[in-house]
Amino acid sequence: MYVLKKTNIGGLIGSVMIIMIASRLLSLLSSQIYMTTFGTESIYINIYSYAINIPNIIFTSIGTALSTVVIPIYVGHRAVGELDKAKKFADNIITVSTVLTLILVILGICLSPLLVGFTDFTKTEASRSFAVKSLMIVMPVMFFYAWNYIFQGMLQAAGKFWLPAFVSVPSSLIVIAYVVFLSDRFGVTGLLFATIIGLSLQAFILVPPLVKDGYRYRPCFRLGDPDIKKAGSMTVPVLIGVGAYQLNMLFNSTMIAKYDAGMVTILTFVQNISIQLVLAFVYSITAVVYPKLSESAAKNDMNEYKQTLSGILKSVSALLIPITFGFISVRRPLLQFLAAWGKVTPEAVSKAEVFLSLYAIGLIGIGLKEILDRALYSVKNTRISAVNGFVIMAVNIVVSLSLMPFIGAYGIPLAYSAASIVGLCNLLWQLKRKVGSFATGMGKEIVKSIVCAVLMAVAVGGVNAFLDSQNFADSFGVRVIVLIVPAFVGVCVYAVLGYILKIEAVRQYADKLRAKIH
Repeated sequence: MYVLKKTNIGGLIGSVMIIMIASRLLSLLSSQIYMTTFGTESIYINIYSYAINIPNIIFTSIGTALSTVVIPIYVGHRAVGELDKAKKFADNIITVSTVLTLILVILGICLSPLLVGFTDFTKTEASRSFAVKSLMIVMPVMFFYAWNYIFQGMLQAAGKFWLPAFVSVPSSLIVIAYVVFLSDRFGVTGLLFATIIGLSLQAFILVPPLVKDGYRYRPCFRLGDPDIKKAGSMTVPVLIGVGAYQLNMLFNSTMIAKYDAGMVTILTFVQNISIQLVLAFVYSITAVVYPKLSESAAKNDMNEYKQTLSGILKSVSALLIPITFGFISVRRPLLQFLAAWGKVTPEAVSKAEVFLSLYAIGLIGIGLKEILDRALYSVKNTRISAVNGFVIMAVNIVVSLSLMPFIGAYGIPLAYSAASIVGLCNLLWQLKRKVGSFATGMGKEIVKSIVCAVLMAVAVGGVNAFLDSQNFADSFGVRVIVLIVPAFVGVCVYAVLGYILKIEAVRQYADKLRAKIH
């Protein structure tokens, strides 16, 4: 039996975070490589970006719900030594989810022409046909998503966190290898199949550690099983909440494809830089903390529950706030370094800079929402997150449709950020009603973090202005310098000011660093 000790939470989070963020960076590199090879304005590369996103968006909600309900039930049986029950539950949930996914895949294939009809890919018969075929081809990827989420939940419940954080690496490597060696021969169509092969490996590489842990799959389909009924009762509200949140992404992707089909790839790339990278950071925390919160709630030890939650919220806030201001401050050198290569035009990079700034505004809402959702799930409350998902969706759609007539496609990321912040405020209020006061002093910590981040942004702006005045010749080395120098200055300014203003998380990190140095 695996028990998560207080003494190893920090180390686990740190190691998982490093692996997960490195995996996301590799994924970002793969996107950068195919984007610079094929450009961002080709209708076919934008169809590829749209097609790959759709099954991911559709199934993320189901997958999140699966992993969310698997962990407490699976870890509950393991915690009391009921290993056979845990394995039987795993057999059942894998089989049931596979059958349900088959239904979803068939529906997705049938609805592919309808989804394409909402986009701007229908201008020519060739682009419409390619878009429909692409969607149909990628829909079966949802099988691998289903198994991936369940296997990750089982491994995390068993205390194995590192490989689940590593799952996207093979997929990224396959895409990179394809673009480097075969893209000239097979083009975007080959990229589509290479991506599908890579995504399938995300589930398969998790099988060996499960086997090593003693698990052997045996087909079992019993909908009347008490654990399956319990999982179903927990899954539906989680699915509603997360599904509503994912519908925002579906709405955003479809709107950008309808408003300007040439901006789908660049918008997806910016989402990978901002939202997905931040979520990788947050998921590395929730992967370790969620079982701990579930354990505290199961023991009815609410003091330990609140202490764990408070520490995580304060630490994450102290990091997400400077990340927000940092993205805005270095958006131009960052995107010049990441995107302005090959066939990517200066106009596309300029659009990406605006997208990045607008998405950055909502990062704290996006990140803390994931933590608060897990906090609610751990006390067996899924209704609040479900309702909050609809609140976020409603705000996103209303604000998007209101802003787009005035600022065009830029209304999409701005509305998404506004909806995320509204959802965060609602969850904070609802959780306080559920468990009482928690995270005492968090408001004060956030104010201090904002003050430090604003001063950090001023310092970074000064460094940017100085570097711009030097009129360096454009080269890879220069792009590295004009990105790294202001970023380094920003980190130092925030760290020093945070220590002076006694931001709790900053002081903890500084003390740990000082102890290691000594």
